[in-house]
Amino acid sequence: MSVLRQPGPPSAARRPYPEEFVITRERELARKYFGAKSGPRPVRHYVRHQHNHTTPPRKHFPHRPTPTLSSLRRSLPAWARDRRLPRPLTSGPLPTFLALLSLSLLLTPSPSLYTPSDPASTRYTPPAQPASGPPITTSIIVPTFHESANIAPLVQATYAALPPLLAKETEFVFVDDDSRDGTEEEVERLRGERYANLEILVRPRSGGESGLSSAVIRGFERARGARLVVMDADLQHPPSAIPQLLDALECSHSPMALGTRYGPGVSMDRNWPLYRRVISWGARMLARPLTTASDPMTGFFALRKDAFEGSAPLSPMGFKIALELLLSVPKASRPPEVPYAFGVRTQGASKLGAKVIVKYVLQLIHLYRRALGVFWHLLVAGGITAFISLAKALALRRRGMGGRLTGKRRGGGLLPLYRDETRRSD
Repeated sequence: MSVLRQPGPPSAARRPYPEEFVITRERELARKYFGAKSGPRPVRHYVRHQHNHTTPPRKHFPHRPTPTLSSLRRSLPAWARDRRLPRPLTSGPLPTFLALLSLSLLLTPSPSLYTPSDPASTRYTPPAQPASGPPITTSIIVPTFHESANIAPLVQATYAALPPLLAKETEFVFVDDDSRDGTEEEVERLRGERYANLEILVRPRSGGESGLSSAVIRGFERARGARLVVMDADLQHPPSAIPQLLDALECSHSPMALGTRYGPGVSMDRNWPLYRRVISWGARMLARPLTTASDPMTGFFALRKDAFEGSAPLSPMGFKIALELLLSVPKASRPPEVPYAFGVRTQGASKLGAKVIVKYVLQLIHLYRRALGVFWHLLVAGGITAFISLAKALALRRRGMGGRLTGKRRGGGLLPLYRDETRRSD
């Protein structure tokens, strides 16, 4: 006796059910990212269905499995799946930030500062005024190091550019870092000929003090004039601009006047090297948040001596003393500026090197820390923490594990868990 069965629908018309092939996300990602040999093959869990295939069950979407309690639990992050709260104090970027902030506060270097009003910081005293002739009212401070060939041209060009009365009231104070190239002898020769108001300070190498900023500070101590002018010995600063600089100092309420290479109507010499232009531009951009001056890195400026004596402590280890004075001298934050044409060096060699650049960076760190206070430490700790987190994210992405910045394990996000597969017909 044969039994007749009602034929079912064709194989092609049968509705596929995604529950028949369920692949866990962890094993799928392990096979995808680490290859077939580094992890077990995905296990297919077969699910038997009791309903008739001719009638599709309700609430079934064509390409999505029916959500169950187990699948919803697996779709949660790792900390929620394990029924634990996150521990921000022991994982993620927060402990790194707190550790770096503590180190920044505890390991803050304290540079040796120069206080003009402190007698312990002062090493030189100004000599007496000349016994005959007008008193000295203006002192030109010139730091030197291996500049013997430029001494005579600088002195002659400067006194020729000054008015006769001002020239008689102006002195030169050369501060030499023990060049031993004939600089001291050249100054003595010029003083014996016709330039009586010349003086030179030679700082021995055994004294443990050298550098541009400290040379300018020692020149300020030795100066007899009430107005101080600072310029380089290489003739890149034009002596013809000194009267304009002094007029700007007298006509303004600021105790400081700057010479600027970036004013209207002036330009740099075409023979100035490109790399020097790039370094100068970068140094100005780094110092721009600290001051509104167009050329805070200038070495050509004028200052009242009483303002220097009442300034805040200065760092003698820096490279550009003008930036330090702008932030330390009272009421000097907005000085008048005198444009001048910046020339090229004709004699000697430039002193700009890697050591000078490192000193400038250290000086900037000191000035930013003093200007920003506690916010500086927060900024440093936050920047280093962001860099470390970004490096970790890039390393994880290179390994194929995604950019998890919080230290949680892979596979804990709200991502699709299953891959839909259709069942083949026999």
